Amino acid sequence: MSHASFNCPYCWSDVPVQASVCSHCTRDLVLFKPLALRVQTLADEIEQLKVLTQQQAQALAQLQSQDIQTVAQSYAQTHDTLQKQSSLAPMATPDQSWLMLCSTVLLTVSSIGLCHWMLLFVYDAAPLFLRMLTITLPALTGYLCARRSGLGWLVHLMTATVVAALSVGLMLAITARIDAVPLWPDNPRDWRETLEYTAAIGLAFFTGYLVHRLIIRWQQQQRNKISLRILLARDEKGQFKITEISNQVQSLITATAPLVSASVALYSGLKAFTGN
Repeated sequence: MSHASFNCPYCWSDVPVQASVCSHCTRDLVLFKPLALRVQTLADEIEQLKVLTQQQAQALAQLQSQDIQTVAQSYAQTHDTLQKQSSLAPMATPDQSWLMLCSTVLLTVSSIGLCHWMLLFVYDAAPLFLRMLTITLPALTGYLCARRSGLGWLVHLMTATVVAALSVGLMLAITARIDAVPLWPDNPRDWRETLEYTAAIGLAFFTGYLVHRLIIRWQQQQRNKISLRILLARDEKGQFKITEISNQVQSLITATAPLVSASVALYSGLKAFTGN
């Protein structure tokens, strides 16, 4: 790079490049002129490098922003595609849902009655086996009912109450028929056992619904899982996007509901054998 002038190293005044003597301080510049020109050239190159560095930094920031936006758009498109696919899945009609619900009630009640008759009167098995069946069988049918019917939690809670009442009523009727005893219990111990069976069956059936909802929630979390780059990105206010973390903590708290219900069902069903 050529310069028309340079600075005098003695008085720092502007001197033409052709001059060998400073016109202000009359000093000889023959020895210092090449060095002064070189220094001035290097200063100009440094300024150019500073400008280029700033431009590169701005370009890199724009690329990072565009990269995050591309990932976010890709995630949104994938999420929309999955939602469309799930919405296109065959849904049960209201008539089919209620038909499935009634079929499950009949299946559960008849299965419990059959198990009660075979275990206690045909094979004379220990009552513990009947207790376990009155917990596992309603939980399985409750899960199948929730999966195929698609009805809400209130309907399943009422259904669990109906299943428990009908099942215990059928068990009492079978016992009264075979043993020639009154249909209803006539002492506090039998009443307590009847209520324990009722609570175990009802809670187990509703636990099946809670397990189904837990599985659905887990599947939605897997589909809605946001990548780490999007999670660490900042919003327009400069805050980290940690809403997903708080939602996951809340879902973990919600996930304990089936465990609590199952524990209560087990306690009600096996209470007679714990000695408490």
